[in-house]
Amino acid sequence: MVGDEAQRTAGGVHREKCRPQAGVAPGLSNSASKQSDADGDAVIPAEPNTGAPALGEGETGLPGSKSVACAEGVSRNLGGPTDSRRTNYGGQAGRSTQRQGARPEEKSGFRSAHSSPEQGQSGPDSGEGADKTTQPAKETGSVRTTEASWQTSLRAIATKAAQQPTHRFGGLYRLLNEANLRECFFALRKEAAPGVDGMTYEEYEKNLEANLTDLVRRLKQKSYRAQLVRRKYIPKGPGKLRPLGIPTLEEKLVQYGVAQILSAIFEADFLPCSYGYRPGRSAHDAVRALTDTLFYGRYEFVFEADVKGYFEHIQWDWLLRMMEQRVQDGALINLIRKWLRAGILEEDGRLVQPESGTPQGGIVSPVLANVYLHYVLDLWFERRVKKYSKGGCELFRYADDFVVAFGWRHEAEQFERELKTRLAKFGLEVAPDKTRNLRFSRRGGGHNGRFDFLGFEFRWENSRAGRPVVKRRTSPKKLRGAVNRFTEWIRKNRHEKLSKLMDTVRAKYRGHAGYYGLIGNSRSLNQYGQQTRRILFRWLNRRSQRRSYTWPTFDRLMRRFEVRLPQVMERAGGLVRDLRRWADEHVEQLSQAQLLGRHYRSSGSASELP
Repeated sequence: MVGDEAQRTAGGVHREKCRPQAGVAPGLSNSASKQSDADGDAVIPAEPNTGAPALGEGETGLPGSKSVACAEGVSRNLGGPTDSRRTNYGGQAGRSTQRQGARPEEKSGFRSAHSSPEQGQSGPDSGEGADKTTQPAKETGSVRTTEASWQTSLRAIATKAAQQPTHRFGGLYRLLNEANLRECFFALRKEAAPGVDGMTYEEYEKNLEANLTDLVRRLKQKSYRAQLVRRKYIPKGPGKLRPLGIPTLEEKLVQYGVAQILSAIFEADFLPCSYGYRPGRSAHDAVRALTDTLFYGRYEFVFEADVKGYFEHIQWDWLLRMMEQRVQDGALINLIRKWLRAGILEEDGRLVQPESGTPQGGIVSPVLANVYLHYVLDLWFERRVKKYSKGGCELFRYADDFVVAFGWRHEAEQFERELKTRLAKFGLEVAPDKTRNLRFSRRGGGHNGRFDFLGFEFRWENSRAGRPVVKRRTSPKKLRGAVNRFTEWIRKNRHEKLSKLMDTVRAKYRGHAGYYGLIGNSRSLNQYGQQTRRILFRWLNRRSQRRSYTWPTFDRLMRRFEVRLPQVMERAGGLVRDLRRWADEHVEQLSQAQLLGRHYRSSGSASELP
């Protein structure tokens, strides 16, 4: 592996230096910024190199561990088939063979790829193991297992995935150790509903270390078994219910760790058209990008669609094959397979064994769903539909809800036909009541239609200056549903203390404005506020047989508890400053970017915005 070039030494000291790896994100520690196999726990074990001398044996004239680590760091990948870990067996001139041992007080967990004991401290020369380190003490200081280790490992995986789009990651299963799972545990929601075992966050935390030790033991011994998923139904619309799956707390913990690993890998592959369940992206980003594209682009038609029962119809065989495009870890794949095949305990006590799909509500389910549609829809649209489109087209997808803008009508109709065939191949179909083609352009006039996307209704209307603009408002269906939910809540909780009721009303108004408070939606916000205000007034007067409030006293009550009706939260000034700052930093790209209006973010270059 080292070859003749590495054998040129002077006084037993190797003069060749290892170049730093190019293209690594700034701010990464050694474990993320260098390719190394010193401690395979950094990302994945190193690939074997047949040209290297046998591990643990030193050749005459070869340099010490520092040069070996540098030379091997250039030639080896961060992942691949499992390989025995290298130790500091390469003897240096005038020194006995040594290796660097881990600190006795260090617990098992992820360590930096170049961690080492303190200067002057080394362990006995004893074989290879997962806790061995190779970097000399003078190269890097001791790195303990800290909260930053988990994030560092994820950044290293993400960097590797971005640098090598075809790389398949192995050895990911061993990242599910006590140190990393402990950090994942504290990232869970404390108030989340318990699973079938009834275990709550507080109860599990009381004996956390023993629970984590037992969990990791079962994971290592492959004796971990996926538990039943508790089914819960929540209202989805008039006469409709949405099924949710609630795993046990222990499964939430492991799923959170696996979801973080998969996100770090596949985020490098996901396309800019995907917005759902991704870090740094939100529904508002998708709404703004779609608004800008329709207003500034030359698109005449819109195709809106929704996949029918998406989470329940994901085909397991296809999903696992898609996962294996980037994951070469049989243990991790088998763990995901266990979750997919886990039984579902219905509310009436029935036990259901699913044959497809992933429970909507599980922590790992959104990542798996995004991976599935990435291969089924996103890549197919980018490489087939968009490539051969003459009139232009753009896709905007949030989970299973997506919208496509087309320049020509016949291409939109052709896409609708081909989409049904494409989805059927993977066991999916579109919902007929939520799928249609419609005219939507600046010149459409009375022929323009309206469509809903992520709770907003999009339509063309004239501005105050008489110019056609794309306007957004709360979908009438969502507005009615929000008012009905408010009515049902106050009817059931009107007996609570007044201070508690007002706190909840404040939170409801704040949450509604936080999502629907976009520029141009003030009328719908005012409708929601006035309707719920009248409902609140009516039910507060039903707390006793006598009327408690008049409208003046009710207004004073609202001011006393600082309850403000929902208002527009989006501010155009901040968006303008962000766009100008980005423009100053990317002057050379402005010739290719499409400059946008004052009230919206960029869509043509949404993937390039910071």
